[in-house]
Amino acid sequence: MHLFRSYNYRVFPDRYSVETSSIRGISWTPLPEALDTQDTMKQFLSDRILKAARVVYSALIERNPDLIRDRKHHLKSYRQCCSGKDLVDWLMKLNKCLQSRSQAVGMWQVLVDEGIIVHVKQELNFHDKDTQFYRFLDSEFGLNHLTNEKNALNHTANENLYLKHTTHEKDQSDEELQEGLSLLLQMGPDALLTMILRKCPSQRSAEDLEVIYEELLHVKAAAHLSTSVRKELAAVLVFESHAKAGTVLFSQGDKGTSWYIIWKGSVNVITHGKGLVTTLHEGEDFGQLALVNDAPRAATIILREDNCHFLRVDKQDFIRILKDVEANTVRLEEHGKAVLVLEKAESTNQGGTGNISKYTVMSGTPEKILEHLLETVKLDTNGNDAIDPCVSDFLLTHRVFMPSSQLCPALQQQYPL
Repeated sequence: MHLFRSYNYRVFPDRYSVETSSIRGISWTPLPEALDTQDTMKQFLSDRILKAARVVYSALIERNPDLIRDRKHHLKSYRQCCSGKDLVDWLMKLNKCLQSRSQAVGMWQVLVDEGIIVHVKQELNFHDKDTQFYRFLDSEFGLNHLTNEKNALNHTANENLYLKHTTHEKDQSDEELQEGLSLLLQMGPDALLTMILRKCPSQRSAEDLEVIYEELLHVKAAAHLSTSVRKELAAVLVFESHAKAGTVLFSQGDKGTSWYIIWKGSVNVITHGKGLVTTLHEGEDFGQLALVNDAPRAATIILREDNCHFLRVDKQDFIRILKDVEANTVRLEEHGKAVLVLEKAESTNQGGTGNISKYTVMSGTPEKILEHLLETVKLDTNGNDAIDPCVSDFLLTHRVFMPSSQLCPALQQQYPL
C-alpha cells in the first residue's frame, strides 16, 4: 500500500500550562492501490514536454507568425502548417547552442513522438525538408488560446503587445523558453535515435549508421562485440515496439526467426513446468540460442510493461554476421580452454599501395595477451610501422590484468639483458 504524509494537525491546549499550545500527531492517508510510480513519472515527463511545447509555440507565433500558413505541394493544399525545414531553421536561430541541424531535428522529433505536432500525412518521423509539413494539434493539447492570438494579431499588434510586456514578464518568458529548449535538447538524442531506427535499413545514411554504432557502445548486450561486428549490426538492426504489457513476443516451441536486444522496457522469460524463470531488462538480449542451434524457442517471452522497444536482428543477417566473425577470428586453446582470441582486420598501408591484415585482441589470459602484444611490437618495429595502439593501452592499464610483479618478469623474459 502506498502512503503519503498529510499535514493535518490538531491543536491540544493545555489549560494548566502558561506555554503556547502544542501540536501533536501526524496522520497518514492511504493512496489508491492503482497508483503506478512508473506511470506517474511518465505523466510528469509528458507534462513537462507539453509545457515546453507551449512556450516554444508561443515564441514561434510571437516572433515568426508567418511560418504557420497555408501551403501547396503537388497541386494539393495543406492548411495552417509549417515545413520541416522552416522549423529547423527557426530553432537554429533561436538556440545558438545547437551545433547541427540533426540536434534540432531531434528536438522536433520529441514533440512528434508525444503527438504535439503531427505530419500532415501522419508520418512518424520528422523530416528536415521544404516539402514535409507539420501542424500543432491546438485543441487536443490546450494551445487554442495561442492559436487565437496568432489569428487575431498582425505584425503591428505583435509589436504593441511586446511593448506592453514589463521587463519582469519578458525575463520570466525568456527563462521559461530556455528551460523548455533545454528539456527538448536533452531528450533530442533519444528521439533522433528512435527516428533513425524506424527507417528501413537500406534507407539509412552513413551518418545514421554512425549514430546507431555510437549507441551500441553503451548497450550491455553488444559490449563484448568487436568494432566490425557493431558496424555490421548498425546496418541491419530493425526497430520493433509493442504497446501493451502481457503481449507474447514468441512462445516456447516456436521457430526462431530473430535475435532481440531490449532497448526500452523489460520482459519475463517463462518455460513449461517452471513458470517464470527470470526477468530481462534494458540492454539485455535473448533469442540467440534458437538461431545458433537452428532449434525451436526454448522459452516464452512476455512483455512485462507497456511500450517496450526492441532492436531486432533477423536470422539471415545474424547467421551472416556470425559466419563473418568466425571466418575472421583466430582462437588459441590450451588444455581445451581459449587463452587468446584475435580478430583479423584489414587496413591500408601508409603508402596506399594495398591492404594488410592485422589482428586485434578480443580476449585472453593476461600472459598470452602480453606475449602477443610484445610480438606485435617486434614486428611493427622491424617493419617501421606505427605501433598498434592496443600495446600502449595494455601497458597503461596493465594493473587491471596483471600486477607489476608479474609484468616485469614477463618483460625481462621477452627482452633478456
